[in-house]
Amino acid sequence: MSDRSIDPEPAIGSEPPRLSMLIACWNAAATIERALASVLDEHGVPFECIVIDDGSTDGTADIVQAVADRDARVVLLRLPANAGVSAARNHGLDSARGDWVAFHDADDVMLPGWLGALMGPTRDPAVRAVIGQRIWSDGQRTWLSARYDIPDIREPGRKSIATHPGLVYYASATGKVFHRSLLDGLPFEGRVMGDQPWTIRALLRAGPNIEVVAETVFEWWRPGSDASVETITTRARGSAAGAAAMAVMARTAFLAVSAEVDARIDSAPTREAVKHAYFDRLLVSDLSGPVREAARRRDPEASRLFDALTDFLDAIPRSILATSAPLPRQLLRPPAVHWKLLPHRARGPYWRMVRQALGADPTMARRIAWRRAVELAFVFARVRPPLGPLIASTVLSTATILKGLVEHERSP
Repeated sequence: MSDRSIDPEPAIGSEPPRLSMLIACWNAAATIERALASVLDEHGVPFECIVIDDGSTDGTADIVQAVADRDARVVLLRLPANAGVSAARNHGLDSARGDWVAFHDADDVMLPGWLGALMGPTRDPAVRAVIGQRIWSDGQRTWLSARYDIPDIREPGRKSIATHPGLVYYASATGKVFHRSLLDGLPFEGRVMGDQPWTIRALLRAGPNIEVVAETVFEWWRPGSDASVETITTRARGSAAGAAAMAVMARTAFLAVSAEVDARIDSAPTREAVKHAYFDRLLVSDLSGPVREAARRRDPEASRLFDALTDFLDAIPRSILATSAPLPRQLLRPPAVHWKLLPHRARGPYWRMVRQALGADPTMARRIAWRRAVELAFVFARVRPPLGPLIASTVLSTATILKGLVEHERSP
């Protein structure tokens, strides 16, 4: 990691901090001290580290207070009851004194050199946001996600979301710093995915003044399936009911980002491109996995998930639905592939979801289907209920049975 020229750190209390680092935490006693140590190991720029304890019951606040007693940069805010990460971050923003704001999570790690890498570019008064690189870790290994490993994110330089819409694939608030001028009237909302619309809207407000740096500043903890510590997001993705809440938030997030895009970008084709990129990002990174797992597990709440996804798709412009590559392959196809496992009460909501897409693109049936016999089911799905979905279900069930018979005949 390269060194950057940054201002020397004055004595504690001699001037307000240039940076406010906010850490919202809840029952993070196992990880908070390590997370704090990774932040506080850095010097050279005056900063405060505001830890918002969101009603923890496991001693998290006591651990933070002990660190604060040793390091005056740490400020502990204790909320009386758990209100969710968005509410906690909003409390932190109300108390932040720095001209620049950053966010960290209680189970993640800032890497050595993070402070200089992120704050060095802020010496240029034109810069409004700085984005550092991140790696993933499960405690045993580190890696880069293929969805993240794209030029818009990985190549350093001065950028905007309008010119580099792939930046929406790095939609977490962590690993970045934001100038306070971007944050007026911009609260976090929602217990899951709340940082996505906040981050993208803040970056849209930065316009062409986003500096992407090459240094890796942030290690994002992504536990394996056998990990003993759960995050809010992994809990949401682990059940169809939780994923339904994510789908509800996806609709809210898309509409909020779309409104910001309309307010900040003049070119109609560019507005469409940014909205399209965010829609595809929501499908690929947030929604397709839970849909696939809900079908595989025979999740009894799959109907709730499909209802929420129908409402989500209803908010998306038809031009985007018609041209989205992930929509047919990654969102609509998996339940059909696992049709025998899909609970019967989820099949009606599934066809309602499919009809949203079929209405946007006359070729959608072919794009969803993986075999000609299966395509016929989606052709019939266009017919109004109850007849259309009934025939579509029958065709799909028959195709699934025939597929099983063929596989049986071919087996030794």
